[in-house]
Amino acid sequence: MDINNNADLGPLTVIVTAIQALLTTVAANIVTILAVVLGLPTLSETGGTVTTDGTEQNVYINANPLGEFNPIAVMINCTAQTAGETIVLRLYYDNAPGGAGLILADEVTYVGAINPPMLIVELEPNRYGVAVTIEKTAGANRAYPWDVHYEI
Repeated sequence: MDINNNADLGPLTVIVTAIQALLTTVAANIVTILAVVLGLPTLSETGGTVTTDGTEQNVYINANPLGEFNPIAVMINCTAQTAGETIVLRLYYDNAPGGAGLILADEVTYVGAINPPMLIVELEPNRYGVAVTIEKTAGANRAYPWDVHYEI
């Protein structure tokens, strides 16, 4: 058998070159997708119970975040609140570098039994800090279970 090293491989060369170009594009896309996936925020949560005592108390506070973060919502369970009780929820934000302090952004008073009993305080993305507080202004001290969800 005579092997000719000068055989015309033109069509095969075109196909191999096209496959190499396609693989290079696929590899670049995989690297891009991996970077996006690794950079996706992770949903996290924390919670507890705050028992009112007549003073303004922190339900949730992040006054010194490491960077831009996305708090989503604080949920407060008010099923124990009765007709003779009043609470005030306050929302604070800090929007200045160097710790200008938390500034009141919203305040809502709830009088008597709350219906529906689950209060949801929606939060905004933030860089410098956020706090949700509760204050009992009338009635008995109560325990309010709460949780917060945020992206990190």
